Amino acid sequence: MEINYRKSQSNEKPLEIDITSTPDGVYVRRDIKSVEIEQQDGSMKTFWEYQEALLSKSEYEQFASEMIAKAIKGDDNSEAFENYQRKLDTPIEYPANGFTYKPKWAENIYAGLLQKGALLPQLFPLKIYDSTEFEDRAQSMTMEELTALSIFLASAQERYFAEYKAEKAGI
Repeated sequence: MEINYRKSQSNEKPLEIDITSTPDGVYVRRDIKSVEIEQQDGSMKTFWEYQEALLSKSEYEQFASEMIAKAIKGDDNSEAFENYQRKLDTPIEYPANGFTYKPKWAENIYAGLLQKGALLPQLFPLKIYDSTEFEDRAQSMTMEELTALSIFLASAQERYFAEYKAEKAGI
Protein backbone atom coordinates (compact mmCIF):
# COMPACT_ATOMS: atom_id res chain seq x y z
CA MET A 1 0.00 0.00 0.00
CA GLU A 2 1.43 3.35 -1.06
CA ILE A 3 0.80 6.17 1.41
CA ASN A 4 1.27 9.80 0.46
CA TYR A 5 2.61 11.67 3.46
CA ARG A 6 2.74 15.45 3.67
CA LYS A 7 4.82 17.63 5.95
CA SER A 8 2.93 19.13 8.88
CA GLN A 9 3.57 21.20 11.97
CA SER A 10 1.76 21.59 15.27
CA ASN A 11 2.07 23.43 18.58
CA GLU A 12 1.33 20.17 20.43
CA LYS A 13 3.01 16.80 20.06
CA PRO A 14 0.75 14.73 17.80
CA LEU A 15 -0.20 11.10 18.22
CA GLU A 16 1.36 8.67 15.74
CA ILE A 17 -2.06 7.15 15.16
CA ASP A 18 -4.98 9.54 15.61
CA ILE A 19 -8.47 8.08 15.35
CA THR A 20 -10.34 10.93 17.05
CA SER A 21 -9.46 14.15 15.15
CA THR A 22 -11.75 13.49 12.24
CA PRO A 23 -14.72 11.20 11.56
CA ASP A 24 -13.45 10.84 7.97
CA GLY A 25 -10.60 8.48 8.78
CA VAL A 26 -7.36 7.98 10.66
CA TYR A 27 -4.29 10.21 10.71
CA VAL A 28 -1.04 8.28 10.49
CA ARG A 29 2.08 10.23 11.43
CA ARG A 30 5.79 9.50 11.30
CA ASP A 31 9.17 11.15 11.85
CA ILE A 32 7.83 13.33 14.67
CA LYS A 33 10.45 15.71 16.03
CA SER A 34 10.43 18.79 18.21
CA VAL A 35 11.85 22.05 16.89
CA GLU A 36 12.76 25.06 19.02
CA ILE A 37 11.99 28.41 17.36
CA GLU A 38 12.96 31.79 18.77
CA GLN A 39 10.03 34.18 19.03
CA GLN A 40 10.16 37.94 18.34
CA ASP A 41 10.37 38.63 22.09
CA GLY A 42 13.46 36.37 22.35
CA SER A 43 11.68 33.49 24.07
CA MET A 44 11.88 29.96 22.69
CA LYS A 45 8.80 28.03 21.61
CA THR A 46 8.58 24.32 20.81
CA PHE A 47 6.82 23.20 17.65
CA TRP A 48 6.40 19.71 16.33
CA GLU A 49 7.25 18.79 12.75
CA TYR A 50 6.20 15.48 11.19
CA GLN A 51 4.79 13.77 8.16
CA GLU A 52 1.16 12.71 8.11
CA ALA A 53 -1.39 11.03 5.92
CA LEU A 54 -5.16 10.77 6.28
CA LEU A 55 -6.36 7.23 5.60
CA SER A 56 -9.90 5.96 5.31
CA LYS A 57 -10.88 3.39 7.90
CA SER A 58 -10.46 0.54 5.41
CA GLU A 59 -7.09 1.91 4.25
CA TYR A 60 -6.01 2.11 7.89
CA GLU A 61 -6.97 -1.53 8.48
CA GLN A 62 -4.77 -2.55 5.55
CA PHE A 63 -1.97 -0.23 6.76
CA ALA A 64 -2.13 -1.67 10.28
CA SER A 65 -1.85 -5.23 8.96
CA GLU A 66 1.16 -4.24 6.85
CA MET A 67 2.80 -2.51 9.82
CA ILE A 68 2.43 -5.61 11.96
CA ALA A 69 4.13 -7.66 9.25
CA LYS A 70 6.87 -5.04 8.90
CA ALA A 71 7.45 -4.92 12.65
CA ILE A 72 7.93 -8.67 12.68
CA LYS A 73 10.58 -8.28 9.97
CA GLY A 74 12.23 -5.36 11.78
CA ASP A 75 11.11 -2.70 9.30
CA ASP A 76 9.71 0.66 10.35
CA ASN A 77 7.45 3.39 9.01
CA SER A 78 10.04 6.16 8.69
CA GLU A 79 11.04 8.05 5.59
CA ALA A 80 14.63 7.05 6.42
CA PHE A 81 13.68 3.37 6.10
CA GLU A 82 11.93 4.01 2.78
CA ASN A 83 15.12 5.70 1.51
CA TYR A 84 17.19 2.73 2.70
CA GLN A 85 14.89 0.24 0.93
CA ARG A 86 14.99 2.33 -2.24
CA LYS A 87 18.82 2.32 -2.21
CA LEU A 88 18.89 -1.47 -1.80
CA ASP A 89 16.70 -1.77 -4.90
CA THR A 90 18.68 0.76 -7.00
CA PRO A 91 21.31 -0.82 -9.26
CA ILE A 92 24.94 0.17 -8.69
CA GLU A 93 27.88 -0.33 -11.02
CA TYR A 94 30.25 -3.18 -10.24
CA PRO A 95 33.75 -1.92 -11.15
CA ALA A 96 35.04 -5.39 -12.08
CA ASN A 97 32.81 -5.60 -15.18
CA GLY A 98 31.03 -2.23 -15.48
CA PHE A 99 27.58 -3.82 -15.18
CA THR A 100 24.93 -2.92 -12.62
CA TYR A 101 23.51 -5.04 -9.80
CA LYS A 102 21.07 -4.36 -6.98
CA PRO A 103 22.62 -4.40 -3.48
CA LYS A 104 19.69 -6.44 -2.11
CA TRP A 105 20.69 -9.31 -4.40
CA ALA A 106 23.75 -10.08 -2.24
CA GLU A 107 21.47 -11.34 0.50
CA ASN A 108 18.33 -12.27 -1.41
CA ILE A 109 19.83 -14.22 -4.31
CA TYR A 110 23.59 -14.63 -4.37
CA ALA A 111 24.03 -15.94 -0.81
CA GLY A 112 21.73 -18.84 -1.67
CA LEU A 113 23.59 -19.56 -4.90
CA LEU A 114 26.89 -19.58 -3.04
CA GLN A 115 25.51 -21.98 -0.44
CA LYS A 116 24.32 -24.32 -3.20
CA GLY A 117 27.68 -23.98 -4.90
CA ALA A 118 29.47 -25.03 -1.73
CA LEU A 119 27.44 -28.23 -1.74
CA LEU A 120 27.35 -28.68 -5.52
CA PRO A 121 30.50 -27.08 -6.98
CA GLN A 122 29.61 -28.35 -10.46
CA LEU A 123 26.97 -25.55 -10.64
CA PHE A 124 29.78 -23.11 -11.39
CA PRO A 125 30.56 -21.28 -13.54
CA LEU A 126 27.05 -19.87 -13.50
CA LYS A 127 25.44 -17.26 -15.76
CA ILE A 128 24.68 -14.15 -13.67
CA TYR A 129 22.47 -11.42 -15.12
CA ASP A 130 22.88 -7.77 -14.24
CA SER A 131 19.98 -5.43 -13.40
CA THR A 132 19.05 -4.92 -17.06
CA GLU A 133 18.48 -8.68 -17.48
CA PHE A 134 19.75 -8.41 -21.07
CA GLU A 135 21.40 -11.56 -22.39
CA ASP A 136 24.45 -9.65 -23.66
CA ARG A 137 25.08 -8.34 -20.12
CA ALA A 138 24.96 -11.77 -18.48
CA GLN A 139 28.33 -12.91 -17.13
CA SER A 140 29.52 -16.44 -16.60
CA MET A 141 30.95 -16.30 -13.07
CA THR A 142 32.96 -18.72 -11.01
CA MET A 143 32.13 -19.18 -7.36
CA GLU A 144 35.04 -16.86 -6.49
CA GLU A 145 33.79 -14.15 -8.87
CA LEU A 146 30.25 -14.37 -7.49
CA THR A 147 31.68 -14.20 -3.96
CA ALA A 148 33.57 -11.00 -4.88
CA LEU A 149 30.40 -9.48 -6.39
CA SER A 150 28.42 -10.46 -3.29
CA ILE A 151 31.00 -8.87 -0.99
CA PHE A 152 30.89 -5.67 -3.07
CA LEU A 153 27.07 -5.54 -2.86
CA ALA A 154 27.00 -6.48 0.84
CA SER A 155 29.44 -3.62 1.55
CA ALA A 156 27.02 -1.24 -0.19
CA GLN A 157 24.18 -2.67 1.94
CA GLU A 158 26.16 -2.01 5.11
CA ARG A 159 27.00 1.53 4.01
CA TYR A 160 23.33 2.23 3.24
CA PHE A 161 22.28 0.74 6.59
CA ALA A 162 24.71 3.05 8.42
CA GLU A 163 23.28 6.01 6.48
CA TYR A 164 19.76 4.89 7.42
CA LYS A 165 20.65 4.67 11.11
CA ALA A 166 22.31 8.12 11.02
CA GLU A 167 19.30 9.62 9.20
CA LYS A 168 16.88 7.99 11.64
CA ALA A 169 18.90 9.25 14.64
CA GLY A 170 18.70 12.76 13.21
CA ILE A 171 14.89 12.66 13.15
